Amino acid sequence: MPFPLSVKAGVLPRPERRMIDWIDFWALTLGAIALSLAALVYFADRDPVAVSFVLVAFAAIIGIVLRESVQ
Repeated sequence: MPFPLSVKAGVLPRPERRMIDWIDFWALTLGAIALSLAALVYFADRDPVAVSFVLVAFAAIIGIVLRESVQ
């Protein structure tokens, strides 16, 4: 079956490329850093209140960035 000659090559739809969502990768990485820092604080001082402050601070940072990144 021949292609129609009236359709230009620039008009043909191109397939979508998969892109990595870097903000999600950043959030997961920061979450892993928060957990390791919280574990370090807990095992160094045995202070669960300080651990909760660390986790809440990181969660707030991740939440603010993810909320502001919505298009």
